[in-house]
Amino acid sequence: MYTSRIEMFPAKNGDTFLVSCFGESNVNILIDLAYLHTYKTYVKTVLLNKNAMGESLDLMVVTHIDQDHIAGAISFLEENGTCEAPNLIEVKEIWHNSYRHLSISQHEHQLNKTEKEIIEKKVVYVEKDFNSRTPISGKHGSRLAGYLYLNGYNWNGSYGGNAVLFNEIPVFLGNGSVKITVLSPTDIELSELERVWRKELRRTFPRMPLTSDPCFDDAVEYVSEYLEPKGVGVGRTNVSATGSIKKLSMSPFFEDGDEINASSITFILEHKDKKMLFLGDCPPSITIRQLKALFSNTEVPPYFDLIKVSHHGSQFNTNMDLLNMIDSKNYLISTSGSGHGHPDMETLSRIVARKSTFTRNLFFSYPTPSAISMNREESKKEFNYEVFYPSTEESVIVHL
Repeated sequence: MYTSRIEMFPAKNGDTFLVSCFGESNVNILIDLAYLHTYKTYVKTVLLNKNAMGESLDLMVVTHIDQDHIAGAISFLEENGTCEAPNLIEVKEIWHNSYRHLSISQHEHQLNKTEKEIIEKKVVYVEKDFNSRTPISGKHGSRLAGYLYLNGYNWNGSYGGNAVLFNEIPVFLGNGSVKITVLSPTDIELSELERVWRKELRRTFPRMPLTSDPCFDDAVEYVSEYLEPKGVGVGRTNVSATGSIKKLSMSPFFEDGDEINASSITFILEHKDKKMLFLGDCPPSITIRQLKALFSNTEVPPYFDLIKVSHHGSQFNTNMDLLNMIDSKNYLISTSGSGHGHPDMETLSRIVARKSTFTRNLFFSYPTPSAISMNREESKKEFNYEVFYPSTEESVIVHL
């Protein structure tokens, strides 16, 4: 009998997961909400059904501020209304690190009406469906942080309203039945994020004092949306000419250097005897550092019953150093392959090329070219793995 259910929604090139932990009272954790399409077509119905059964969202985790992780959350929080009288489902707590959680504010100055209008006109949220060039609507000041603030949600409540960051003391949900240990970010990653946001805010609003006004939470979402990804290039292996899995697994590794990805909220979720690892878009050096800090007195490598692969399977976010520390029978890779061509064959090869006494299961949210390439009987037999992806756009369910 399984004790947990993990639903990976069709989220185009983004992430959306719902973890349901079963017990005397079920615990539900929503991790990211990618696009309007994902929310309207799939997630909304599931949440309404949960509500009809008397359940709630015990926690919603917005891992970081990229649009492929938060765009659908904006529509959800608008439609759900206030925390006290939700239209769709009760949300007990939301984790999301924003402007207010960093030391960017440098002035006690209160913005006047004109200054606020300048910011609100600039940071208008243009709602659009995935891959749509035509805006559905434009709304002033109605971004994720704006709804969290105005609708009174319990924002980072487990951290006293401060930033969600690494802490060896876990957070417990559902009367202690679910344990969440946050691995990252740490003060290091948040300091780098603070530096980036301060620079971009000064560039976008050159004569505006950076204060504690809530409008700056919306402003950092705006400036982040238009930041160019940093670090390594966008080149990807041509799937039709990949070569052997063994060769690709040993290909040179260059780490993702994007500060926003590095600020991802990553965590270990434990329920009964099951342990899951959710990595957001985090680069491996941070995860390695944090796992060493957490598991310094225990047997290495830690085994997880499920691992959500970082950054949609990008070759720049999973290396052999990390994979030599951790393993699992179940790997989740969420992406349609649009935009950046994820998942990369290098990452998939690194996962399966290691020797194993058990069969690894690769769960893809879409039949991407690399997923299809991995679904070769000779390769699956040689490296002892299986491949699963839906034939039509639908959720992928994993039971533990």
